[in-house]
Amino acid sequence: MSEHNEQEEEKNKKPKIYNFLRVLFHPHDFLGILSEDRYKSLKIRIVLIEAMLSLLPLFIVVTISYFWFQQILKDDFKNQLKWELENTKQSIEFFLEERVSILRFITSSYTHEQLSDQRTLSDIFTKFKREFPGLVDIGVIDADGIQRTYSGPYRLAGADYSDQTWFNEIVIRSSNLSDVFMGFRKIPHFAIAVKREVPDKGTFWILRATIDMKTLQKYASAINIRENDDVFIINREGVLQTPSRFHGNVLEQYKEIFSFPEDNLSIKEAGQSEGTCDICGYAPIKNTPWILVAVIRSSPYAKIPNIFRNELFFITIISVFFSIAVTIALVQTVVNRIKKADQAREAAIAETEHAGKMASIGRLAAGVAHEINNPLAIINEKAGLMKDILEGSRDMQQNREKFLSLISGIFDSINRCRTVTHRLLGFSRRMDISHDTIDINDALKEVIEFLEKEIIYRNIRLDLDLKKDLPRVVTDKGQLQQVFLNIINNAIDAVEEGGLIQISSYSKDEHFVRVSIKDNGRGIPRDKLKHIFEPFYTTKEKGKGTGLGLSISYGIVQRLGGSIHVESEVNKGTTFFVDIPILSETV
Repeated sequence: MSEHNEQEEEKNKKPKIYNFLRVLFHPHDFLGILSEDRYKSLKIRIVLIEAMLSLLPLFIVVTISYFWFQQILKDDFKNQLKWELENTKQSIEFFLEERVSILRFITSSYTHEQLSDQRTLSDIFTKFKREFPGLVDIGVIDADGIQRTYSGPYRLAGADYSDQTWFNEIVIRSSNLSDVFMGFRKIPHFAIAVKREVPDKGTFWILRATIDMKTLQKYASAINIRENDDVFIINREGVLQTPSRFHGNVLEQYKEIFSFPEDNLSIKEAGQSEGTCDICGYAPIKNTPWILVAVIRSSPYAKIPNIFRNELFFITIISVFFSIAVTIALVQTVVNRIKKADQAREAAIAETEHAGKMASIGRLAAGVAHEINNPLAIINEKAGLMKDILEGSRDMQQNREKFLSLISGIFDSINRCRTVTHRLLGFSRRMDISHDTIDINDALKEVIEFLEKEIIYRNIRLDLDLKKDLPRVVTDKGQLQQVFLNIINNAIDAVEEGGLIQISSYSKDEHFVRVSIKDNGRGIPRDKLKHIFEPFYTTKEKGKGTGLGLSISYGIVQRLGGSIHVESEVNKGTTFFVDIPILSETV
């Protein structure tokens, strides 16, 4: 009970930052022996976290700046569109007011009788049209709506306009501007009419001029638009007065829903209006039933100027590069310190485990030496004495050769037992790293010979593919054989009776020889595979392993300047790859 309490107190003494790191980077990255891949993974995680914390504000600022500048461009575009609409609106208003003024000047300068003269009216029409292109014709209409005098390309003298809407309106007012209509001419046009009162007779007469719709369209098309945009004129009922790119021809109904604007010009964005345009501009033309409409769909303001975009991109890239470079340098320093601490702890764990292993195997070796070597020596002496007696005796000539053969078998068995005990003692000895020039295939064969009895007993198939002419390796033979022994032992434990173990050796490259040990056992789950080199971690059943073999093997291979990694798939098997440097760089 007291030991348990002491352990709990010891756990609580660990600094909080350690617990935080364990949660953040997974505890297995800080336990046991860390492979190079795990250190790389740790670096990547820290870099990603640091990059996120440092670059997120940068990207927020850049994004806000980008959209802020885009909004500035959009506002500027809206102001530009508003200015163009206002200018075009004023141009149309001036054009119409100028024509009305000219007609009023004519009615005030000429009497009804003078204008009723065809020659006079034709002369006025010729001068009028020469100075103001776009005029179609001109006519004088009496109070009954009958056109008494006409000058133009059509035969409209005597035409009756008494039932026309514009005539009824001009009776009430002094002037009138009609919508675009087809009329007797069968072409789109609009009319400007001015009424002249004759007070002494209690009547009036009208001077009326018609203008081609194309003249109105020319003014509307003066606005600078793109191929996806549209500018046109409609009346208050939504009938097109000029042709539209996307909404139809003249006198067709404008299908978009819109609210008729007041006298002031208005610019509306999508969402504010009920139309489908991105930006819509409406400009009511004063003293007319018309509205100048601009429909903008191309979003030219969305294209950030190259100079700003390039500068923003350059600043962002430089900032990102600088931030990542600083982060990588800091992470490299931190992870290297963690790695050194892990290596120191690994060495301490290896020393501790080796001490325990040495204690156990030392006692075993002592027992083997006492219990086996001494009897073997006695057997050897007795067998030698028997051999001497048989060779010197003449009484047993009949069975002499048979007995000598049996005694020779005893000597062979004694030598084999000595080999086994010597190998066992060799594996149990703790030695500094030696630099022996060895043949990897011979070292493997010695280990396999040591395990041959168990392999045969369990009916395990052993497939050897040892490449010939491999370069000889400068390494510590005893410790390398311990690695092979641990891995092959694990393979034997992993396969069922009658299973398969494949051992191969080949040159990985000009610097390393690779040994692969593959079994067709039950395999190792992916979530456990990352832990197998950690001390005291085992996938074997309880009581069948201490979890030290692979940890010790990993440490040995690292000290020898090589590397070890594993691939495994559940229910298909496991493969260990051991890369041994041809020329050891260990110290």
